[in-house]
This record gives sequence, structure tokens and C-alpha cells, in this order.
Amino acid sequence: MFEVEALVGKNRLVVRIWGDIDAEEARRVGDAAVSAIDRLRPDFDLLSDMKGVTTLHAEGLVQLRRIMEVSRARGFRRVVRVVGRSVDTALRFERTSRELGYDAHLAFSLEEAERLLDGAGS
Repeated sequence: MFEVEALVGKNRLVVRIWGDIDAEEARRVGDAAVSAIDRLRPDFDLLSDMKGVTTLHAEGLVQLRRIMEVSRARGFRRVVRVVGRSVDTALRFERTSRELGYDAHLAFSLEEAERLLDGAGS
């Protein structure tokens, strides 16, 4: 399951995924995120909450790359990824981030991620 939300007032894209993500659902996440990015201004922040993911099809990493490439083209500023306590999930997504040339801040909860983005200077 997933939720994608463009918080226009905060200029933030929030992507939450949890449970078992198959290839089709991964593509729907990518489509929803790319569509939501169109509602945001340049220098938007990206908050992705992955802590509830139990299984992720390889298509999930393809869609992460797609979302980040579109985000880069549209001018994102910061990324905070909520990974909970899943070391495997954190490592898989961080590897993809580095391949794309950016670093994501890691958080253990959605609240911690929001504090990082809300409290950090521009």
C-alpha cells in the first residue's frame, strides 16, 4: 500500500509505502509521485517513509530511481528517508541514492523526519 501527497504550503513531497510492494504497485507509486511533483515549486523537499515495507519487488528500486531523476530535473533540495529499524531497507535505498549522486538523511520515524525538514535551515 502507499500514499503520495504534495504538501504545497511546505513545498514537500511525502511518499509513504508499507507492506508488500509488487511490481505493479511500485509503478503506481512512481506515477503518483511524478504527478505530485508537478504541483511543487523548485527547491522542494522529499520525505519518503519506507519503514513499513515488508517486501519490495526490484521494480521498487527502478521507480525510486525514476522519482529521484524527475526530482533532480525539477530541482529538489533535500531528502529525508524514514527507514525505521530496517538496516536492509536503509542500505538498499542509500545505495541507489549514491548512484544518483545525492545523500539522503535517514530518520527512524516520520516525526523525526518532519523535524529535520522543518527545523533545518535553507
